[in-house]
Amino acid sequence: MSLDAGFQWNAAQQLVDQLMLQTTQKHLSDVEIQVLQGAWEGKTYEAIAAESYLTVKYVSEVGGRLWQLLSEALQEEVKKTNFRQALQRRWQTHQPQSYQGMKQPSQWEFCCAEIDKPGALLRIKAPIQFGKTTLMAQVLKYAQQQGYRAIAINLRDAVVDDFGSLDSFLQWFIASVTYALNLTVDIETHWRKSLGNSKIKCRTYLQKYLLTDDIPLVIALDEVDRLFTHQLIAGEFLGMLRTWHEDAKTKLLWTQLRLIVLHTEVYTQIDINQSPFNAGTEIQLTELNSTEILTLLNQYQLHWSQQEIKKLTAIVGGHPYLVTLTLQFLAQNPTSLEQLLNTAATPNSIYRSHLERQWHKLQTHSHLLAPLKAIASADAAISIQPHFHLDDVVKLYDLGLIQLQQHQVSIRYELYRQYFRERLGIQT
Repeated sequence: MSLDAGFQWNAAQQLVDQLMLQTTQKHLSDVEIQVLQGAWEGKTYEAIAAESYLTVKYVSEVGGRLWQLLSEALQEEVKKTNFRQALQRRWQTHQPQSYQGMKQPSQWEFCCAEIDKPGALLRIKAPIQFGKTTLMAQVLKYAQQQGYRAIAINLRDAVVDDFGSLDSFLQWFIASVTYALNLTVDIETHWRKSLGNSKIKCRTYLQKYLLTDDIPLVIALDEVDRLFTHQLIAGEFLGMLRTWHEDAKTKLLWTQLRLIVLHTEVYTQIDINQSPFNAGTEIQLTELNSTEILTLLNQYQLHWSQQEIKKLTAIVGGHPYLVTLTLQFLAQNPTSLEQLLNTAATPNSIYRSHLERQWHKLQTHSHLLAPLKAIASADAAISIQPHFHLDDVVKLYDLGLIQLQQHQVSIRYELYRQYFRERLGIQT
């Protein structure tokens, strides 16, 4: 059974965390996450232990307990060798239709029409867990139905060494594409014997082995934001993508390459004439509206009053993932909406993983903490302060943390206000 393009590590971690919460009333511990991710990446217990500075015995015990708990939660035998497939089965059967595709069907149709265009560059931009990967998977499925070669490359799969230099990253990139296409090519020999720098070697590799005159190749790049902390690599790689897109206007072979780029932010540390973020076509995903939330409620067979819907959206707005997670949890557990929302920003909340992802994202942008603290401290929208850098405000908006309207800013969701006030030590 091959893994669905939309079911990747982040989705698996969230699913296991939900299953553990339902089974043990506890979230995954840091060690359990390390063991789970290592197993997800196909590593042995010995390798996981070495990377985590733990004993092999302890890692094996943690893993054994995880597989036992997952066996109970999924009601089938789960082992280290089959847990990915078992999780994918649960994920596929519990994905509500609205979160997979109901959200603005016209966007999906538009994306499909774009990917049919020679040399297409499609950029899907939205905050964390807004449905970018799900939309990507649907577009790739459409492309495969058209007879195209269509693959997804997640930059989360790259390890630290892959970001050691541009040469290392580009070798990882073409190796990932080659593997995803099930091709057998001696990449090392090509790299060693080819002339020119690493970008030229990457280009000639695509021309020689990956691009054909009659079958389009669709490459979707997920988690592109991960590049942004590696400025040299980001600038060169993103500039290269822009060049490939431009080449399609004059070179027939490059019309067969269609690119999909998924990102939360826009990388600004690059010449605007080299950036792919002002080229191609951009799709911005939006929040669920009231009609879409009602459709989702019906799918989960939940019968809510308008007052209950208002209580939910007052805390999480129309965030696709947070709304879906809430309804999924309430449909499976004897907990009231009020009880759930009262503990929304606490460590035992079902939103914990999402909130921690946002917090972790902020750690890579520590300069954003001060303006976020000022915005989260206010109970209503405030004017953009003179000491705020406009780039910082835009970055917070891109991350989905604030609302931005004319010259006023406010925290995006009450859930974020409560969580960041606690995290940032704001007295209320």
